[in-house]
Amino acid sequence: MKKLTISIVLIIFTLGLSLQAQSLDDILKNHFDAIGLDKLKTVKTISFTGKVIQGGMELPFTMFLARPFKYRMDITVQGQQIVQAFDGTSGWMVNPMTGSLEPQDMGPEQIKQMKKQADFEGELYNYEKKGSQLELIGTEDFEGTKVYKLKLTDKDGDITYQYIDSDTYVILKTNSKRTINDTEVEAESLFSNFQMVDGMAFPYSISTGMNGQVMAEIVIEKAEFDKKLDNSFFEKPKKE
Repeated sequence: MKKLTISIVLIIFTLGLSLQAQSLDDILKNHFDAIGLDKLKTVKTISFTGKVIQGGMELPFTMFLARPFKYRMDITVQGQQIVQAFDGTSGWMVNPMTGSLEPQDMGPEQIKQMKKQADFEGELYNYEKKGSQLELIGTEDFEGTKVYKLKLTDKDGDITYQYIDSDTYVILKTNSKRTINDTEVEAESLFSNFQMVDGMAFPYSISTGMNGQVMAEIVIEKAEFDKKLDNSFFEKPKKE
């Protein structure tokens, strides 16, 4: 009788894992369908234009992504241009607000975040091949919307929680802990105003925050695809 009870428990446990795995697979499939992943995988470059709202100011920006894993964002502040870029291997930035126009190398944590932003399909796609683990935690209420909460642990052990709308299957929120200037902070991003562009869904409003405080609002006004972008555009300028 004892052996029978143990067998039944094992069957129920195994069935539970199977159902959870299937449920996670369904969520991912629906998410990839919702964002138009098949079309996105054919795109070679993406260019976004819009504004960053921060400290009461509206700052024009342009953001560029190119395969494989290239990223650049230019922001105009009081007539001067701040640049953050990743060329697929190394990251650099120019910030005149620091009193220098010389490109500066980024640290390891900044480079890691740049590479994530340069990932066209996002962290959830092919997560296993990227060395990550993914777990379906369950469902939660997010501002009146039922969302699926997923726990993504990357190959370095960093954890990001992804919240996917149970109706539309787009990501509404992510939060994670990261280290900035040797200090651990909790970072959060909220995504809204999703728009379909050439069969792909993009959030045209993004709110970023740290430790519960809103840092900036990003408003996208235009998205363009497959514009020619040379590799040198993403590379750190050489000293003359």
